Amino acid sequence: MRNNISIVAIFLTVIASLVMGGCTNLKHAPLEIHYYTLEYDPPRPVKTGPLPHIVKIEQFQTSPLYDSNRMIYKNEDYTRDEYTYHKWRALPGELVAYFLVRDFSETGRFQAALYYESNLPYTCLITGVVEDFYLQAGKPSAAILSVAVNLVDTTRRDGSNRILMQKKYRLGIETQKGGPQGLAEAMSIAMQRISEDILMDVAERLEK
Repeated sequence: MRNNISIVAIFLTVIASLVMGGCTNLKHAPLEIHYYTLEYDPPRPVKTGPLPHIVKIEQFQTSPLYDSNRMIYKNEDYTRDEYTYHKWRALPGELVAYFLVRDFSETGRFQAALYYESNLPYTCLITGVVEDFYLQAGKPSAAILSVAVNLVDTTRRDGSNRILMQKKYRLGIETQKGGPQGLAEAMSIAMQRISEDILMDVAERLEK
């Protein structure tokens, strides 16, 4: 009798071990999410004195297609896909506005450059929309960045003359690496060049 009880106990112990082992194998550790941002050197300070303008840059809106922190790519027309475990650190509109403020400040071309949360007085306002922010997949693949920008003179009362500039900037930068890492690097180059163009155009317009 005791032998039978021992055999049953051993059998139940083995079954329990197998069940627990199976449950353990089924519980995979969650995959890690990787976050990316834009990264490039700011422009060098200008040697001339600053223009008598304080520029405030609003947080840019983002096209509905890209209004998330997901890293999006396009394989073919009429489609958009995303990397599951790779994301931007912030929304495209937030990234673009942040780097514009940084670059406008670093160049010293203006008395000051303010982010949208600032309550300090300003003379000019820059608003915009990020219309494209994705990877064009293929061989070669390219980061596509498109930004529409408005420059408004807030010191003028006449609404028809307040808008000093409306312009769209679009670049496609070929990636040197595949996947999310290549997208982040190429998008950084695109943002650097577009920021330089916006800064130059705004300065030229305000000089007039």
